[in-house]
Amino acid sequence: MKQLKQAIVQGDYLMASLQLASVFQPSDCVPDTYLKQVGLWIEQAKSFINSTDIDANSFERFVQFFYVELAFSGDEKNYFSCQYSLLDHVLDYRTGIPVSLAIVFQAMGKTLGFDVCGVNFPGHFLIKCRFPHQANIYLDPLNGKQLSRQDLESLYFSILHEMEDEKMPEEALDEASCDETIVRLLHNLKASYINEKSYSNALTAVELLVNLCPNDPYERRDRGFLLHQLDCTQVAIADYQYFIRKCPKDPATQLLQAQLQQLSEQTPAVFH
Repeated sequence: MKQLKQAIVQGDYLMASLQLASVFQPSDCVPDTYLKQVGLWIEQAKSFINSTDIDANSFERFVQFFYVELAFSGDEKNYFSCQYSLLDHVLDYRTGIPVSLAIVFQAMGKTLGFDVCGVNFPGHFLIKCRFPHQANIYLDPLNGKQLSRQDLESLYFSILHEMEDEKMPEEALDEASCDETIVRLLHNLKASYINEKSYSNALTAVELLVNLCPNDPYERRDRGFLLHQLDCTQVAIADYQYFIRKCPKDPATQLLQAQLQQLSEQTPAVFH
């Protein structure tokens, strides 16, 4: 956890993501090995781009190198597989989800001199590249396709649903910080492990989220759920109670109150 937090503070997205992967598979993910591999790809990209200019044309060459020459892509058939959120697997198989692909693309692009970053867009992480005196370029990390303003608005309202006279807020296209990106990656990991009923790994993910977002009651609620699944009833009760106190009007609160009553009846009292 210390190395993960240190990488986040330093704004090193790739190292933070590799440190995260090593939490779940310490014997398989050696960050330095993967950093060397990415370094080799960066050198190959320089030769492929074959230009010292940092402009839209050289950026287009980099996009071609990443998605055609290296063949990075998304697997839409197994979108919720946990391996696509673990950076060592993403680098080994060159397949991922939007946020994990964006992390690799951003790390390479920045080293090459491009002002590239991730965007914590609702429902679909994006890539943004900024150039002086011209409009920003937005890419879909799954395939490198350039997205127009109309594409972005359609994507936004497909997730959040358009209301009358509502416009997409400009802050939806803001740069994602390192901690926001890692939290997004962790949310995907948590959901993937829950979907696979790998509750111990899901609990590891939510413990990291609680550590990174200590004031988020929803992470405490999710930890309570996972502890409940793992028969750690006393601690689950404490997390459920915390959520109810912090979010009394949440739709889940009434259900959790009923769950708490049932758990309390099933859990023997502890005397000291």
